[in-house]
Amino acid sequence: MLVGLILFLSAVLLALTGITFYLTEHLRTTSLRQNQTKAVYLAQAGVMWALYDFRRGAGITLRSYNVDNPSGPAPGASDDTFILQTINNGSRQAHFLLVNMRGNITFPTDNLCPATGPGRVPRDQIQGWSVRNILASGGSSLTITQMRINWAPDSGEGILRIDLNDNAVWTAPCATPGAINTNLTITSQTLSPGTRWDPTRNRVWFTSTAMEIKDWIEVTLLMSDGSERTSRWDRLSIANRSADATITSVGEVREGVFPFVTWRRLRAEHRACRAVSGTSCDSESEERTQEGALVSSQELLALTP
Repeated sequence: MLVGLILFLSAVLLALTGITFYLTEHLRTTSLRQNQTKAVYLAQAGVMWALYDFRRGAGITLRSYNVDNPSGPAPGASDDTFILQTINNGSRQAHFLLVNMRGNITFPTDNLCPATGPGRVPRDQIQGWSVRNILASGGSSLTITQMRINWAPDSGEGILRIDLNDNAVWTAPCATPGAINTNLTITSQTLSPGTRWDPTRNRVWFTSTAMEIKDWIEVTLLMSDGSERTSRWDRLSIANRSADATITSVGEVREGVFPFVTWRRLRAEHRACRAVSGTSCDSESEERTQEGALVSSQELLALTP
């Protein structure tokens, strides 16, 4: 009987241990799933916060925001947080570069090549696109080092000159123009936080006078950190014209049954003036106040690139 009692008690203890282990793991798994869901919501809140700042004209501030106690201890404590990532924490300069091709794009013609004297030939320019650093005061400056121009259909046209903010940052000899879809090294240009270059001061000069009938033209700006922003003018569809900015937000859940931090990282693309049926999107005020929209979003698997 004693042996039987010992065996019975051992079996009971073993069963209780198994049940306790199962319940603990179930609670851990449930808590993790709940925290993952909360982290996604926190990341989405970060994106909405950035868009709110953008639309009220304050510029996007890269910061951590303590959701549970906004006036309490800094992130790193136990409160849930969303983080609008800084350049040093994995975001890219081009994320904060808004190149607006949804405004009043024009193709004025002017004589060029040679630059002076007789014999100059009419050349098309694409003009009316603005360039802006959407970071708030105190944020990082953005430095453009190269540009790439692409279009379709390609009929053998070339690129003769690029002006940014009324500065000729790249010029080709008349006999050897720049090629389509090729990275062109320009004189580096820096945009301070909140700086916007007027649309009438940015131009690309072509060898042709038939650029206005292209189906689309893309202007890509490459930054000093290797990131790039492409903006597209589309003759056939206003909806496909770009005026995009990228927002990256991390949601972190630091409170839970178990002492682990759960995070989710979200990257969203916002397009200014998305809902505008016409082409009125020429000013900074219009970029902010005309109804925009998120055109895409995705979860990123790594906390930083």
